[in-house]
Amino acid sequence: MKKMALPICFAILLMGCNDEKTLEVNNLGGEEAEEVKAIMENEESIYSGRAIFVEDQLMVAVQAKPWLDYKKTKIEKNLKKKLKESFPEYDITVSSDYKLYWEAQKLLDEEDSEKVKEKVEKLKKLKKEET
Repeated sequence: MKKMALPICFAILLMGCNDEKTLEVNNLGGEEAEEVKAIMENEESIYSGRAIFVEDQLMVAVQAKPWLDYKKTKIEKNLKKKLKESFPEYDITVSSDYKLYWEAQKLLDEEDSEKVKEKVEKLKKLKKEET
């Protein structure tokens, strides 16, 4: 029994250290959604992200890897720069705040586009107040 404890603990430890990213985009499935997903996948410092397209706005909420929490503003700045290069026609908001990330998850499940637009505006104001 004691011999089995070490391998079981080791297996649990390895499962907790997986490197899988969770990325979601709420676009109509166009090229823009794929491009945003690719940009976020190539960003090594984030492990999870949500992107929401609403008319001429793009809101991206990301989670930085835990040991990079002190670099959140730099991560936001770099990601926003990359997104601005790819989507100059959009008003882009990038945040690594968990509250915005959580709210973005709720918006991905929302069906009513007017409610999504209103909520994105509120989240943008919240982001500005935060800084």
